[in-house]
Amino acid sequence: MSVHRLHIRPTGGKADPVFSFAYCLREGVLGVGWQVEAPAGTPLTWELYEKLAIEEHGSAKEISRARYLHDRVGVGDLIWTRDMDGKYYLARVTASKTEGDSCPVWEYFDTADGRDADIVNVVRCRLIPVPLADDVPGKIVACFRPTRAIQPITDKTAVLYSELLWNQLVGAEEFKLPSERVCDLFSLIDAETTEDVIFIYLQWKGWVVLPNSRRADTMRYEFIAIKPKTGERALVQVKSGHTVLETDSWGGFKEKIYLFQSHGIYTGSPTDNVTVLTPSEIQEFMESNLDIMPHAVQRWMTFARKVGAEREAV
Repeated sequence: MSVHRLHIRPTGGKADPVFSFAYCLREGVLGVGWQVEAPAGTPLTWELYEKLAIEEHGSAKEISRARYLHDRVGVGDLIWTRDMDGKYYLARVTASKTEGDSCPVWEYFDTADGRDADIVNVVRCRLIPVPLADDVPGKIVACFRPTRAIQPITDKTAVLYSELLWNQLVGAEEFKLPSERVCDLFSLIDAETTEDVIFIYLQWKGWVVLPNSRRADTMRYEFIAIKPKTGERALVQVKSGHTVLETDSWGGFKEKIYLFQSHGIYTGSPTDNVTVLTPSEIQEFMESNLDIMPHAVQRWMTFARKVGAEREAV
C-alpha cells in the first residue's frame, strides 16, 4: 500500500478547478489530463494511449503524470487531495471498470465532462472529506507545497496516520495498524505537529508566540515568544525523532530559552537562561488539555490509548 498526494489543477478543458473537482467527486475518480484523439469504439489500453499521447503531446516526458497513475498507483492505495477552498479529502483506490487491461487501476475515462474537467487519465476511488482542517497533520500539508501534479508521500508516520484516519472515517479496520509502534506517543507525531504542541503549551503558560518568527530558514530556533506583561523574550527550539539537542550552547543569548526534544535526548548542562521541557511533562499537558490539541493529535492519542488498553488486557 502506498500513499500519494494529488493536485487538481486543470490547464485544459474549461481550466476550472472548481468544475474539475466537482467532476471527480461526482464520478468517484481522481486523475489528470493529457487527452488524446482515439479511434472511435476502440478500447484504450495503456500501450495504445501511450503511443497516441506521445504523438500528440510531443514526448514521453509530457505524459509523466499519466504514467505515474499507471505505474505507481495500485488497488487499495490512499490519495490525499484538496479542493479550491482548502478542504482536504482522503481517497482509497479501487479497481478500474476497464476489463482486460494489464493495469487494474489506471483507466482512460473519456467523457464530455471529463474533457471539460481536463481529467481523463483516472483511477477509480472512494473519496471522503476530512472533517476538520486540523485533522491533517503538518507533514501532509507540507506535501501540497510542491507544484507537481502528483507525488508519493513516503514519511512512515504520515503513511501510518493516513491509514489510521481512513479506518476512522469509514468506521472499519480496513488497514491493520502495527501496534508495536505506539509505545511512544512522540514516535507517532510528526515534527510540524510537535512544534504545534509546544506552541500551544507556551501560550497556555502565558507566552504570546510571534507567528512571523516561525520560519523554515530559522536555524537555531523554531519561533520567538513574548511575555505580555513584562516584555520578556524567549527563543524556542524543538527537535523530534532522535536528533540530539544540546543544552549548554545558549549562554550567549539574552533571551530565555525553551528546549524540547521529543525523546528526551539532551546533552550538556543547561545554562541559567535555559528551560528543558521533558517528554513526560508535555505528554501530561496534552492528556490534561486534549480539547485544545490539534485534531490530528487527538486521533493519535485516542489510538495510542486504545492499543495500550488492549495490551493490558492480554
